[in-house]
Amino acid sequence: MKQFVEKMKVELKELKGRIAKAEQIVATKPFGADKTSIDLLKSQIQYMQGYASFLEQRIEYEGER
Repeated sequence: MKQFVEKMKVELKELKGRIAKAEQIVATKPFGADKTSIDLLKSQIQYMQGYASFLEQRIEYEGER
């Protein structure tokens, strides 16, 4: 498999881990986290999920070529 596809797979795995950690923070609302902080993190999670989706599509596409 192409080396850059392997790098994308590693990046995707790491990104999914960061998404899961961020979602856990939102779910537990840690002490000191105000509404704005949580709202910003929720927005960040949405963008990370979108990026993960594009990575998945690119990996799939490159695997078909």
